[in-house]
Amino acid sequence: MKRFWLINLVLFQLCWFISAYFTAVALPALALIIMIHFLLSPTPKGDGRLLLLVPLGIAVDKVLIDLNLLSMQDNAFPIWLGLLWCIFIISFNHSLKWLMSLHLLLIALIGAIAGPMSYRLGVEMGALTFGWSNANALLTLSLVWCVLLPILAVCFRYVVRTELTKRGV
Repeated sequence: MKRFWLINLVLFQLCWFISAYFTAVALPALALIIMIHFLLSPTPKGDGRLLLLVPLGIAVDKVLIDLNLLSMQDNAFPIWLGLLWCIFIISFNHSLKWLMSLHLLLIALIGAIAGPMSYRLGVEMGALTFGWSNANALLTLSLVWCVLLPILAVCFRYVVRTELTKRGV
């Protein structure tokens, strides 16, 4: 499917929207959407390999929750957030592939802006709250995502290169 990037974009945004607005049903909804992604994906094996990067994102959010920068119900790490990381990471192979090919400094700048914006929208929609002042939370998230997104991009490039090498491409 040449235009699968568009399907992935819609599925990714749907996951984000459900997570932000309907956290009570996010777990089964995101699990279903991710299954749909893998059923339709032209690269399910490659997408599956990218899931190796998900623990890094989960670990970062877990630290942010432990530091009380992010507050969730019961202050426990919600499984739906882990699934949101899954669809985000596999989007690197599709709708976010353009991002993964940019220079790392540009990726860092995009991360510093887009990362905190995503969390801020999640706060405004009621999916989570900041345990710190808005300014401190957003500044810290900006620094975290300025580093995290380029790390994810480098890891993505390594996984993709390793996969191409195995296929002899």
